[in-house]
Amino acid sequence: SVSFETDSWDTIIANVKAGTTVYKVGDTKEVTLSGTEFEGKTFTVRVANISTPEECNDAGFSQTACGFVVEFVDIINNHNMNSSATSVGGYPASAMYTYLEEVFEALPQELQSAIKETKVISGHGSSNSNNFTTYDKLYLLSTREVYGTEGSQPSTDSATTETRQLDYYKDVAKVTGSSYSGAIKNFEGAANTWWLRSANSSNPYSFYYVYSYGALYTNSAIVTNGVAPAFRLG
Repeated sequence: SVSFETDSWDTIIANVKAGTTVYKVGDTKEVTLSGTEFEGKTFTVRVANISTPEECNDAGFSQTACGFVVEFVDIINNHNMNSSATSVGGYPASAMYTYLEEVFEALPQELQSAIKETKVISGHGSSNSNNFTTYDKLYLLSTREVYGTEGSQPSTDSATTETRQLDYYKDVAKVTGSSYSGAIKNFEGAANTWWLRSANSSNPYSFYYVYSYGALYTNSAIVTNGVAPAFRLG
């Protein structure tokens, strides 16, 4: 092993499985996506999490911010959460959820083989009463995974207590609900909005997203915002 930037995905996954702590939170690597939509474009991914605190062992806890998590540093494309203004069925019933399956197929085969299926818990809108649990290869982040619990936090993300803030946003970017410049992501060189998987429980039509200057907002599911997935290795 040399570094996260230069190691092959096979080497990286072997180190992660062996528990070898050679990579640091914030380390980056380039990945090239295939297919007609991405046309061989290269994007940067980073190590977003390496810790697994005790709460990750709770039966009802999302695994999306536990273990070795990698996220796209910036936005890979823009897409609406749904083709109509609805959050019925939450994130798992959304057009975005299906779109991420297409994105997965655009990843290099070596990386596809290394990605771990992850337990994903996401919040519900007012049309549903329970949170949703899925098992996914790629997923969007949630409000707490980016903003943690410090500062102004949303009371309308019903799954906020079932995950934790990623190491990167807590310890490196130091993002909170009131200090959020570290949550900014770019698309084609300019700061852009990007979706989170958290539905707004106060209405039947909106999801949370990160505004172009890093603040947390909600918007109708039909609106087009950036896509910046995460995944786990191990």
